[in-house]
Amino acid sequence: MIRDCNELLENLYNEIRKQTDIAVVGLSGGADSSLAAILSMKALNRENVFGFSMPYNEVDIKTFNARSSALADKIRINHQVRHISTIADAINEQIYVKDLSEVNSVNQGNSRSRARMCLLYGVAHNLSAQFPQKRVRVIGTGNLSEDYIGYDTKGGDALADFFPIGQLFKSEVYQLLDYFKAAGLITEEQIDRTPSAGLEENQTDEMDLGYTYNEMEMGIRYCLANQNEMEHKTVDKVTEFVWKRHLAQKHKHEVPVVISLRSFCD
Repeated sequence: MIRDCNELLENLYNEIRKQTDIAVVGLSGGADSSLAAILSMKALNRENVFGFSMPYNEVDIKTFNARSSALADKIRINHQVRHISTIADAINEQIYVKDLSEVNSVNQGNSRSRARMCLLYGVAHNLSAQFPQKRVRVIGTGNLSEDYIGYDTKGGDALADFFPIGQLFKSEVYQLLDYFKAAGLITEEQIDRTPSAGLEENQTDEMDLGYTYNEMEMGIRYCLANQNEMEHKTVDKVTEFVWKRHLAQKHKHEVPVVISLRSFCD
């Protein structure tokens, strides 16, 4: 739990300003991207925040992106809609391995996430050309609860220039959204209380993972506190799930290895 929201936010605004002058944010309608957009707006001023809603289908348009559009209107940032169905479908048509595997539903969803990130970086490049004296960066929307268990897409939402809320648990994301609601900046309608990656129809994070973020938070805290001793610990089933998933998925958040070869060269 955040001890002092005002103190944390002032520090966070300063850190965002150190990283960028113009923020490019993918708006999913979810709590994390909404908070990232609000923080960027507060730190950089609304004219320097470009939010993009990127629906894949009519379900996205009527649900997730209806929320993201409402949020963008409420906080008055630059907002545009870009449809990604053609891009994601083209990726899926090309990534199957002939005679070995089809593209399963998870991988189809990953294609949507990667298509969105490709679009955001393309936008950032164009804005950099438009504003050559300013730093344009893609804002990551991942939080600690998701990132620790690798509940994101490598090359998709696991990719960004920096992550302003990457050290906040999901419960703390909602704490800050409630703070901004109490301040009158947003309303309850702009806060998505049912986390969903939005990559499959009717999907929720709890349905995928088997646990809520509140249930996993204690396990994540325990794993973080005992990171170097976990293999010797006897833990409950939720903590065991968290730890095993962390080990399997942590490659998503590691710096790519560069093979050392200079010792063989002049």
